Amino acid sequence: MRKLIALVAVILFVVTVFASPIAAAQNTPPLLEGGALLYTFESNVFSYKFQVTYKDADGNLPNYLFVFINGSRRAMEKKDITDNDSRDGIVYVLELSQDELYSIAPKAKEWQIEYWFRTNDGHGPVTTNKSNLFALDAEAMGMSTSNSAGGGATPGTGGGGCGCGR
Repeated sequence: MRKLIALVAVILFVVTVFASPIAAAQNTPPLLEGGALLYTFESNVFSYKFQVTYKDADGNLPNYLFVFINGSRRAMEKKDITDNDSRDGIVYVLELSQDELYSIAPKAKEWQIEYWFRTNDGHGPVTTNKSNLFALDAEAMGMSTSNSAGGGATPGTGGGGCGCGR
């Protein structure tokens, strides 16, 4: 009986030692795509939205998703709380008022801000590069970006992308 127990223990040990690295190696790290700081304004008041898309080929959900704003960590939330399909991407956001952002990052008043995103799918952390870019959230402001570079109108219709009537 002792030999059987010893044999089972040895087999379990061998399987654990050799199978664990293989299982760990099969994980595909998640991707953080399209990370951005979007802003809107109305009546000279700005509002801000940090946004990133979490994708994981293995279907793992994140243990956390943070945005670091000038070094200050803030948790992000799903844009659509019912979206759990990380294979096609889950959008995470953090919306802040002008006052909230300025309390975290006072230099944001002069458009001096640095941010990056970090997540973990249970197999290790993933961090984006630091960024300091802003982008107008045209969709939230009800603006269209189609034909924003001009062109696109049918010749002879009087329309044009420049808004000049030609």
